[in-house]
Amino acid sequence: LSGGESCGFCIFNNIAAGALHAISDERDLCKRCAIVDLDVHHGNGTEEIVKKCHDPAKLLFFSIHLYDNDKKRNRQSPAYAYKFYPGTGEQDEIPYNIINVPITPLWREQSVVPKESSPPLVQKNTHNTRQKVKQKVASATNSPRSIGGDEGNSAEGAKASDTDSESASRSSKKSTASTAASSPRYVATGRHAYRRAVQDRLLPALRAFNPDLILLSLGLDAAKGDVGNARHYVGGKEAMGLDLEPQDYAWATRKILEIADICCHGRVVSVLEGGYGRTPETPPEDPEEPQLLDKTVFSECALRHVQAMVDPYDAEQRFPADT
Repeated sequence: LSGGESCGFCIFNNIAAGALHAISDERDLCKRCAIVDLDVHHGNGTEEIVKKCHDPAKLLFFSIHLYDNDKKRNRQSPAYAYKFYPGTGEQDEIPYNIINVPITPLWREQSVVPKESSPPLVQKNTHNTRQKVKQKVASATNSPRSIGGDEGNSAEGAKASDTDSESASRSSKKSTASTAASSPRYVATGRHAYRRAVQDRLLPALRAFNPDLILLSLGLDAAKGDVGNARHYVGGKEAMGLDLEPQDYAWATRKILEIADICCHGRVVSVLEGGYGRTPETPPEDPEEPQLLDKTVFSECALRHVQAMVDPYDAEQRFPADT
């Protein structure tokens, strides 16, 4: 992109290139393409490319990622402001069909709103014509009228009903506008917040968009203990940001494929992007020997994802102990 900033670890954005090729005017096989970014980092590069698409109605970009940015939240002095890379993806970009679901990292768990006082994941839709009609009818029914059918009182009651309804409508619009400025934040942390994001935000968005093709930016760096989702401190200390298990990847894959079977005959392409491994618990005996990352969990997550891609509906029976 002209004026773009190189932030990732690749030269070409394979997912974006594939999506733009699929919906190109020269091809008539794909009317709509959805990009689902499951990497623990926000897909800022993909988002910038999607914004430049000649026809935004043909693309949907959905990203679930960790978000922590001290500078935007005024937590730290300007001298030192931490941000989890790349520090973007806090809000949706609805005009471009871009949905961002930022998840609070585990190292911020103490500052998360308690569950009892947390706002609902999905704001109540107050802009509902049917509900307005019900309120209007109820208001008119309860308004003072004469039993004999006094037209004057009836008219006054209807007028008062209309006034109350308009007042309620203005109030609801104001409330809705105040809550629609940014993407809803999931106040829970960890794998449970991740699953809720998939269930409550991703699946409805995919079904509504009704794509002909789904492309997955598969990042395995959200796995428990992976250095890719950790906050690194001086001295080698790490704080975990997300704790996905292999069964979480299998579950998310199955859910996406269920939508794909409804919308696009199961057409899903998965591209590996992130995932590095865990720092070994014990350092090597030889100080001169390089410390290699433990890729056990990384490999298991990749395996479970592939198995779910091949046969999503048998995944639960194959691994009955998963939760």
